[in-house]
Amino acid sequence: MGWGLSVLKGPKSIEYGRFLYPSPMVRKVSDAIRGFLATESAGGILLLIATSIAIVSANTSLSTNYLKFWNPLQNFANTWLISLFFFLVGLEIKREFLSGNLRSFKSASLPIFAAMGGMITPALIFSYMNRANEAGRGWAIAMPTDVALAIGMLALLGSRINISLKIFLLTLAIADDLGSIFIMGIFYSQSIHLSEIASTFGAVALAWVLPSRGKITTDRLIELIHPWSSFFVIPVFALANLGIALSGLSLTSAWDSHVVRGLVVARVIGKIVGITFFAWFVVKLGVARKPDDLTFMDIAGVGALAGMGLTVALIIANLSYQSPEMILDSKIGLLVTAVISSVIGLGILLLSNQTPRK
Repeated sequence: MGWGLSVLKGPKSIEYGRFLYPSPMVRKVSDAIRGFLATESAGGILLLIATSIAIVSANTSLSTNYLKFWNPLQNFANTWLISLFFFLVGLEIKREFLSGNLRSFKSASLPIFAAMGGMITPALIFSYMNRANEAGRGWAIAMPTDVALAIGMLALLGSRINISLKIFLLTLAIADDLGSIFIMGIFYSQSIHLSEIASTFGAVALAWVLPSRGKITTDRLIELIHPWSSFFVIPVFALANLGIALSGLSLTSAWDSHVVRGLVVARVIGKIVGITFFAWFVVKLGVARKPDDLTFMDIAGVGALAGMGLTVALIIANLSYQSPEMILDSKIGLLVTAVISSVIGLGILLLSNQTPRK
């Protein structure tokens, strides 16, 4: 019996985590999860398209018009528009604690510890590599995972990937979001202006205190807001922030940047090592239980995909650095890392799941 959803033989009952529930309730949970994953998958692909459009526009004859249109909107996208994204994050965390995988330590322990490893290890690597220079202030940029990108990549593998792996990644990413918000509040609060506080922590707090009863339930709010966040807010955020002019930039000059080098090594290597090792360690200790249909190679593949991070990582980059050059280096590092991590992650998962699942 695995962590996630598995049908049991006998009367109409299904195991969710390690608890038995009547099938109608679990069908509802399953439908909600599948719907959420479907939206995240499509949103991840749209985010990739928006990022590609931004980069192409900034490096062609369209660059003047691109900058003229998006530069005035960047502050709005990074403060007020992104508040809808953080409100949704707050709702997702709230739902997971009240009725999802985070409500029980037994069912959540594996992805939670894996998420911890995927945050601590990259942060330590980045900090060590930049311990003697100003770039070290951006250690937290190495931590967040972009769930839309990661799940979007999983969607490319179709039936080869089972639901347990997708739920593992989703729960890991939600725990990662919670950790990233906590880190922002503790270590970067002095860099946050009032408008940014309202659009980040204020939006998350509002999601938590908002009553969930009658027709306005947490599930209903997520269902209403999620498409707007995935198909409008995040693509606009990418268009406003990722128009990077690459003319005159070579791989050698990019690698000379402490920020770029730190992010590539910390996220590509640190995410895989941290997530896989922490998951293996807590399973060996007996603190967590690994599903039978989830291998450590699968977890390593998820660890690689977790190296992709744009949305929250970009927000932390803007809080970490005052220098426009270092913020630009952060964007370049995150883009390079996303490409490398996606290739490695897909490669590992293809090797681990060579036969499509029924």
